[in-house]
Amino acid sequence: MSLALVPCRDEDSRSQPWLDRRPSGHVWNLNVLLVDDDAADTSLILDVLRRHPDVAAVHAFDAPIAALRQLATGRQKPNLVLLDIHMPRLDGFEFLKELRRIESMVSVPVVFLTTSGLTRDVREYSASSASSYIIKPDTYFELQTRMDAVIKRALSGVWRR
Repeated sequence: MSLALVPCRDEDSRSQPWLDRRPSGHVWNLNVLLVDDDAADTSLILDVLRRHPDVAAVHAFDAPIAALRQLATGRQKPNLVLLDIHMPRLDGFEFLKELRRIESMVSVPVVFLTTSGLTRDVREYSASSASSYIIKPDTYFELQTRMDAVIKRALSGVWRR
């Protein structure tokens, strides 16, 4: 298991990763959970999220089972989950099914963020309780653009159940 806490602006907040650090005028900042086994992708996504003004904190796990265990404790509740599909031991679809069994996570938006454009994955996404499906872009700028759109949708409440 690898847990990377990324405070977005306040380097002294490591002991309180879900601390609400919203600037005045903001209605709400997101606490994001990222589950992805690819270290390079995780690093880029974390960098984009760290720089976004509407993201309060990010927790990143490279092991989906470890992420589920942490969420099951109830001590942390993200407002948004970014989830890879193809991971060892537990894929993104299985993770999502288990995530929805955690009472506090039933209505949290989940976005598949994956390199897979396979038809079977898109079909399975369509039948799942995920909010969106995004193929990881090739450029940093495009990743920023897509993450900005995801964050705006999450903050808008469009994905709430």
